[in-house]
Amino acid sequence: MNRRLLIGCSFFLALPVWATEPPVDEGAFLDDVPLVLTASRLAQSPLDAPAPVTVIDQEMIRASGFTEIHDLFRLVPGFLVADWPNGPPIVVNHGLGDANGRRLQVLVDGRSVYNPFDGKVDWSSLPFRVEDIERIEVVRGPNPATYGANAFEGVVNIITKSPRGESGTQLLARAGDMGTGELALRAGGSRGPLDWRLTVSRRGATNYRDLGIPNYDLGEKIRRDVVNGQVAYQLTSRDDLRFQFGATQGDDTVGTSIDNTNPTRAYRGRSHFFQAAWRHSTAPDAETSLQYYHFDSRERQPFTAPGSGGQPIPVDFDVDMQRDDLEFQQILPLAAGLQGVWGAGVRRDSVRSEHFLAGEGDVGGTQWQLFGNLRWQPAAKWTVNLGGMLEKHYFTDRMFSPRWAVNYALEPSHVLRVSGGRGYRAPTAFEERSREEYLYNGTVADVGYWSYRHLRPEQVDFTEAGYVGHFRDIGLRVDARLFWEEYTHYIDDQSCQLGGGNPPCAFPPPPGYAHIFGSTKAFYFLNSGDINVRGNEIQFDWRNPLVGRVVLGHTYNHIAASANVDRDVPSSAPLNTTSLLWMRGFPAGFSASMGYYFVGPMKWLNDGDYQPPYRRVDFRLAKEFGKRGAGNEISLTLQNMGGTYNEFATGDFVVERRSFVTLRLGL
Repeated sequence: MNRRLLIGCSFFLALPVWATEPPVDEGAFLDDVPLVLTASRLAQSPLDAPAPVTVIDQEMIRASGFTEIHDLFRLVPGFLVADWPNGPPIVVNHGLGDANGRRLQVLVDGRSVYNPFDGKVDWSSLPFRVEDIERIEVVRGPNPATYGANAFEGVVNIITKSPRGESGTQLLARAGDMGTGELALRAGGSRGPLDWRLTVSRRGATNYRDLGIPNYDLGEKIRRDVVNGQVAYQLTSRDDLRFQFGATQGDDTVGTSIDNTNPTRAYRGRSHFFQAAWRHSTAPDAETSLQYYHFDSRERQPFTAPGSGGQPIPVDFDVDMQRDDLEFQQILPLAAGLQGVWGAGVRRDSVRSEHFLAGEGDVGGTQWQLFGNLRWQPAAKWTVNLGGMLEKHYFTDRMFSPRWAVNYALEPSHVLRVSGGRGYRAPTAFEERSREEYLYNGTVADVGYWSYRHLRPEQVDFTEAGYVGHFRDIGLRVDARLFWEEYTHYIDDQSCQLGGGNPPCAFPPPPGYAHIFGSTKAFYFLNSGDINVRGNEIQFDWRNPLVGRVVLGHTYNHIAASANVDRDVPSSAPLNTTSLLWMRGFPAGFSASMGYYFVGPMKWLNDGDYQPPYRRVDFRLAKEFGKRGAGNEISLTLQNMGGTYNEFATGDFVVERRSFVTLRLGL
């Protein structure tokens, strides 16, 4: 951290000394440790949880100044965030990240939102806004025993606000440079046992501008229309129904270069979902739930690519996806000091793409899961968690993912934890069944990815030792851990030459292959070698009535790989990352916050490039006005005050300064 930043931090931390009245209730800093749900599907204190959990609460969300959901994960130790002009933003944990970031299980109110085609999450097209989020729970390590095969590097559980207690209408308007603009309206109400909320919004931004680099035509302009609704109905004193629906429409300009296969082009995406859930509670620690959701998505990216002879070749990067999911879960008190949760789920995925899955029709299938977790407290100082997931994915054999954890309380608010387990990641439809063809006049002008062998699921064996402490007398919470993760059967891609060349492809060219693009290169997926990831993380959350609140996180991460793994894998995570968020309220309704983010040098895999180290500083100043508690606020947010930096690729995708004003009104 440079001297100017230290002086700035000292200045803002010293401001409270000058205040003439306490800005907040001192009791707010002495709250008990909040319960988390994501580690084991049981409501637990982080002191008892079997895995490390970071909670991003509403105060942090508002103070960060972030308007896009993916940016919030810059606050999580070990997580890496990037964007690029040829696809959605990328969020990964502990490296191994490329344009798809396909090793995280991402849930929104219990429904999985990673796509079955290539495993990525379209963060910018999720059918809700930052203002709809109640909190985000992030498990910072593998958790397939609880959430299945895609919880390979961690679990993100986004919990949106319940319509209960939210009545009235709120208007949000945002405007700034780089084409930043948003208009959103939220309305909610209740009538007897029924509560509802509806959010509609339109936003736009220029995320990247053309830098005038020869042979590049960089740019990304996005526009999103979002509608999201929830209805909660209290059927009886023990039965609760909840319905959700949402839709997103996107119209973007994307592209990274003027080469044959990736020119600047229009992107149009449409998606919608419906979710219904029933919960029956018989006691505070006993409930039964049943949930169903449907997801449907269409992506359209038509463009014209020039062939080697100048022929215009029409291309459609079109992908259609569907998912239907049904899950049953039951939480039971089994004996004194013993509680359990078990459940089962079945999911149907379907993907279709004439370009990426040529001739394959609908790709996907049905998968099922059977899971269970036990929490046992044999003595006052000891907590034991045991869990496992048995599942059958449509591209794999049966997989069993176990996990164990032992927590020992040095004091009631200071706990040591040791845990370990095994998990898997099933191949995506693109990895297992890709048939990427560029067609022209009945011939195959070029071949991209071509899967020809059955892939084994990736496997991770993990161990971690952690400490969670709450120093109540000084308002400090500490979460620290050491972790070791061993990956085997890592799925990677390699290139080969069709119809000869070096190295030759192990599969023949498709019928009608003419390689009009002038290249015979193709790509395929394989299980390569082994990867070892180890490191340490620490997060401090300090609340002080005078200073305010400071959340500081740091990660050291080291990756080693066997000789047959991509040589860039050991560089796919920086050795060190740091995040700091300071926030404080002041008299007369003022509040201020500052975010500092450091990411060391690293290499994004595949479509990515070397990323030099960068430091980013954000600042937010806000003023509440009007009737107290009405939600009226005006704020100024300055992002990336320290200057431009590269993200995902060297020199090509430059993140610039951005400033905007946000007005919130309670109508």
